[in-house]
Amino acid sequence: MNTSIQTDQLILGKHQFGRIDQRMKIGPVTWTFHDLFWVHQGEVVVKFPNLGCQEHFDAPAGVLIRPGTAFSGHAIGSFATASICHFEYAGAEVCDFGRLGYDVVRQDEALHVQSQVRLAMQLAQRNDPDLMVRRQRLLHSILDGFNSLTTRGTVDNTQPENRLTYVWAQATDNLEDMRTLSDVARLAGVSESGFRKQHRISYDTSAGDHLRNLRLTKGEELLATTGFSVSEIAAQIGYRHGETFCTAFKKSRGLSPGQYRRWSKPFA
Repeated sequence: MNTSIQTDQLILGKHQFGRIDQRMKIGPVTWTFHDLFWVHQGEVVVKFPNLGCQEHFDAPAGVLIRPGTAFSGHAIGSFATASICHFEYAGAEVCDFGRLGYDVVRQDEALHVQSQVRLAMQLAQRNDPDLMVRRQRLLHSILDGFNSLTTRGTVDNTQPENRLTYVWAQATDNLEDMRTLSDVARLAGVSESGFRKQHRISYDTSAGDHLRNLRLTKGEELLATTGFSVSEIAAQIGYRHGETFCTAFKKSRGLSPGQYRRWSKPFA
């Protein structure tokens, strides 16, 4: 991280812990201050619509979202737990620290940073003014676990991996129209075979498997949060027939759509 940031210029705000799932999503929101978002348990997807990209966080992991950067997200699976730390930076000498964008924690330091985040939460809960200097130092140390703030949050769509990220984000928002992988490839302006090759090179996974998982993840959300029938949900996520959705869901999730709906609402 940019070491010219001054510890005593960090102004701490809200610091709290909570649960995220398909019902209690993240945003969409835009803050006027920095938001240190940390995933303690589970998996979360955070989208940055104005940047045309998204990030997948598998705990322990975190993202530093800078002021004015729009974002939204949700848990993957049943739920995830996360904490947020809002803060402002009063120093004027570090222009990059306040520009639009975000940054992610260094993967090899995530476990260590998580310990610091948990300690920061404990200190915040005490609400003791005498601890403020210590909390500022701790936050500065946490920020040092993030990659250079000039390397993330700006998307160059001329790069294949960035184009794919943007295309998949578009496909996710329009799954009902993504009947086949050819429909996704059309968004990228390439043939299906060309798209499969690009995806395999950039992600080292099957494009077909990726599309299927996007459908099923959206299906989980609709099963848990709506009263739509299985056939209606199947149509909304791009399946031609409800039976096809049921078969794919049971094979991947180990439960039928009906069983998952009952499991996701244990107190209903």
